[in-house]
Amino acid sequence: MATVATQQEQQSISLKSILAVFSAGAFFFYSFIQMTLFSTEAMKGFFMDKLALSTVSEFGSFAGTFLYGTVLLLIPVGVLLDKVSVKKVVLSMCAVAVVSVFGTALTDNVLIASVLRFTLGIAHCVAFMAPFRLAPRWFPSSKLALVSGLLVTFAVFGGWVSGSPVLMLLDHFGGDTTMLINGGIGIFILVLIALFVKDSPSEEGVRNENENGLSLIEGLKLAASNSQNWLAGLYIGLLNLSVLLLGAVWGTTYLKFVNPDFSEATSTGIIGMIFIGTMIGSPLCGWISDQLQSRKKAMLGGGILSLIIMLLIMFPISTGATYFYTLFLLLGIITAAQTIGYPVIGESNSDEVLGTANGLSAVVLMGIGAVGQPLFGWLVSYFGGHENSTPEVLQTAFQAAIWVMPIAFILACICSIVLKETFKKV
Repeated sequence: MATVATQQEQQSISLKSILAVFSAGAFFFYSFIQMTLFSTEAMKGFFMDKLALSTVSEFGSFAGTFLYGTVLLLIPVGVLLDKVSVKKVVLSMCAVAVVSVFGTALTDNVLIASVLRFTLGIAHCVAFMAPFRLAPRWFPSSKLALVSGLLVTFAVFGGWVSGSPVLMLLDHFGGDTTMLINGGIGIFILVLIALFVKDSPSEEGVRNENENGLSLIEGLKLAASNSQNWLAGLYIGLLNLSVLLLGAVWGTTYLKFVNPDFSEATSTGIIGMIFIGTMIGSPLCGWISDQLQSRKKAMLGGGILSLIIMLLIMFPISTGATYFYTLFLLLGIITAAQTIGYPVIGESNSDEVLGTANGLSAVVLMGIGAVGQPLFGWLVSYFGGHENSTPEVLQTAFQAAIWVMPIAFILACICSIVLKETFKKV
């Protein structure tokens, strides 16, 4: 793929490049906080009381509206990022996200809260894709895997923030004030975007390219006909289930039945290790892929090792906190191999359809999450995990539902085998 940055290979990476891409990445970070907002039992309980939700299934449906909004608008937003100034789109959607967060803090109506969470999901489309749209314009291709990993690390840091730090805020200030603080963080990020995000080192050149580029239908056809986009999206989504299921919603609930003696702080800390592991693993996996000189090998290895770690979590040889802290950290590090899928997409598409290709792949990966979150809740209910069930029955139900994870990792391994190698020695 010929990118704006690779055409200027001799140009050193400047502070302006870093600020332009990672200020957009700050919106990804903020949106990740919103996506994983219910990672603690305390926040789940706050919203269940606030919105009068009585069952796990009802809460799962409410939480899932975020991903419904994301999945429905990913392709349109991807096309938009190919046709319109990236900065304008990011700035406007960050403002929408901030308004939605404040609105959620102020309402106790479940319908309004669901619409606002749906809107946050739409904003997440832009937060998720914009940094990866900008990166090839500002960085040479030889740095894309590392930059992609660092962007994911930045975003997943938001997932960690939604855990223990948010729990501390809840304990000290309560849910309503915590949500107002959440909105205040968004205002700060909005200012960063306004100050530092630029479309490219040569914005006039990008505008001229887009004016004479492919039509909407041509771009969609080109992106959809590339099997690499589908396979990479599937791989990323399947490995990302560890974050969307265990990290964002169900992890602390699962641990409560694995070891009832775990405190809320302990369970939240264990789940937080997924995010810490992903922050460590994202640039590490990109580096390993470069050292192996292969995307396929690194992706396959990530899938196999993720499966092994997940089985050790499902069938623990110990129920102690240290055991689970270690395994959830390793799960985060290893499933970070998903980040290698982003340079695969970048290396498999031309710049004029990269936004559309990212949107198509993101529909697949976020669609997996949109189905996975409520599916897990439904499976728990299907296997007998109802509100009045005994702890033993609930534990059995969660143990059955968690099989979604190893099945997903097996499918990810298959995707990595079918993928074509895209690594190029530059």
